[in-house]
Amino acid sequence: MSNVYYPGKELSLDESMILWQGRLLFRQFIQNKRHKYGIKLYMLTEPNGIILKFAVYTGATDDLGGKGHAANVVLHLMEEKLNTGHSIFMDNFYNSYDLAQKLLEKHTYCTGTLRANRVNTPKDVVNAKLKVGETLSKYSNNVMIGKWKDKREVTYISSEFQNDMVPTTNRKGRETLKPLPIKHYNKFMSGIDRQDQMISYYPFSRKTIRWYKKLGIHIIQMLLLNSYNLYNQYNIGTTLSLYDFRIIVLSKPEAPSKSLSIENHLPSTHGMGM
Repeated sequence: MSNVYYPGKELSLDESMILWQGRLLFRQFIQNKRHKYGIKLYMLTEPNGIILKFAVYTGATDDLGGKGHAANVVLHLMEEKLNTGHSIFMDNFYNSYDLAQKLLEKHTYCTGTLRANRVNTPKDVVNAKLKVGETLSKYSNNVMIGKWKDKREVTYISSEFQNDMVPTTNRKGRETLKPLPIKHYNKFMSGIDRQDQMISYYPFSRKTIRWYKKLGIHIIQMLLLNSYNLYNQYNIGTTLSLYDFRIIVLSKPEAPSKSLSIENHLPSTHGMGM
């Protein structure tokens, strides 16, 4: 993807799961995923679902494991995209004040939810008692950490947006006020869920006792989905559905006619010289 395509400003980073129920040293469990047990992939995508880069999590002993694992994953997946002004949206598994500072040093912004127990999170923000609709924030070195109460309290961080309350329209068509970082987070954080949804429509799932075969088949699915998205993005004219695109790409080419093959390979008689 780095050779054929360069993304827009907004990127999202999250996990995806490949279903695997057999024995595997680094099999993971994620409660809110469609496949709760399996091989975990860290994925960098665009909001429309184009997959830019991924890494397979192989346990605490891999190159990205150990102390600062979440930050290592972010810096690894963003390696080719740093120092170019990108905005990356992540959930509370990755975000921290220290990571936001490291990304700012590389001219990269981050926005997303934040765990209240992260190091360098202001205690007065964490311990504040808010009423519904109220918000509180603190700023330090161009990084904002805030808390907002809707149905529940949400702690968030942003190195790009201030904690302004802006109007948004919910699913029922009602206009409400939300913090600007939360509004952008909800808008641009859908890339991984989008690609999971598209792949689930026409799965390549096959029974196998080899986990690496399952991973290989899933990678082919991701390649096909990227091809589909890029085709519709750059094709002039009508777009194709995912079903029609797969039929065209995966259909077998027509075999040459047998009659033509025979006629072109008939034996010929040659005179015998003395």
